[in-house]
Amino acid sequence: MELVTKSKRPGMDCTLDVYFEQTEGLPKYINDKTCYKMVLVTSGSFIVEDNGKYNVITAPAFILVNEKAEVKVVSEDNVKSRTVYFKPSIIREEFTIEALNSGKYDKFCTAMKDENGEPVRAEQITADEERSNLINKDFKFEDAFSKEMVYQDALLLLEFFWHKQDAVFYTLTKQEYDTALRLSMSVKYEINAQPDNFWILRTRYFIQSMLFVTTADFYRNFRQNEIYKDKLVAMVTRYFWDHIDEEITLESVLKLFSVNKNVLNDAFNREVSMSCMTYLEQMRINLAKRELQFGTLTISEISVGVGYKDTNYFTKVFKKHTGMTPSEFQKQMRELF
Repeated sequence: MELVTKSKRPGMDCTLDVYFEQTEGLPKYINDKTCYKMVLVTSGSFIVEDNGKYNVITAPAFILVNEKAEVKVVSEDNVKSRTVYFKPSIIREEFTIEALNSGKYDKFCTAMKDENGEPVRAEQITADEERSNLINKDFKFEDAFSKEMVYQDALLLLEFFWHKQDAVFYTLTKQEYDTALRLSMSVKYEINAQPDNFWILRTRYFIQSMLFVTTADFYRNFRQNEIYKDKLVAMVTRYFWDHIDEEITLESVLKLFSVNKNVLNDAFNREVSMSCMTYLEQMRINLAKRELQFGTLTISEISVGVGYKDTNYFTKVFKKHTGMTPSEFQKQMRELF
């Protein structure tokens, strides 16, 4: 199927390389080889497999998928999604997939150079090299920055063509989710209703704005990039995220997954260097920290939202992990902004 939208406006005989799909489950054309995909997961959870490794994705989430991706879903539950398919030329006419993959626009992405003075692509850079490069006295940020708008526009598409991953998964805060949902609804309206001759211009603007929510948002959260080698750990972790606001006991987990305590904890210790229930506790505290820093809920609401009905007990556990009470942590974080 050609994932495009034809103009219905009188006198506008054109086709826009944008298509919208709203589905129960993941999008039908998620592995299409002709375009990029922005998938907003509005509910549910799923696990994807890539070369024997597992990624746990829970709503609300954003998935950026390029033309090379082979997203293989091994388990999903109650997933609903909204997907914007587009060719990068919607941002700039010269941004074909081939041009972006050629390395032509890489100089804005990194200041690292090879022996010939050419930019080094992401797949050639190790994490240690990135850290070393950032503290190197010879590092010149002007090498990575260009006043030419074309390279700044390319930055919006960075996650699609520059990284090792063909599919990048982001969790969203409530505010980010609300923004992404509104923008996706706007894209859907524009390409379906085409209310006036400016519908193409607005569609382009809304797509750029969606890209900014993930690609250019400095404060985005990377929880969804956690990769697990053990499928059991991935399945249990997905269960934790789906029920993070509920009471979860070790006994209930063992019964649900038909596994004994030693097998489960051994799997978690190999994968994340801690026991199953300790990992759940850490997940809850990390989620609470994010809400305290960026959210608008009260401490008691956050406590309930991460599975602690007793706020005093939540405070005790939080202080054990951070050395501060939730209110002290919130005050310290907000003084930084």
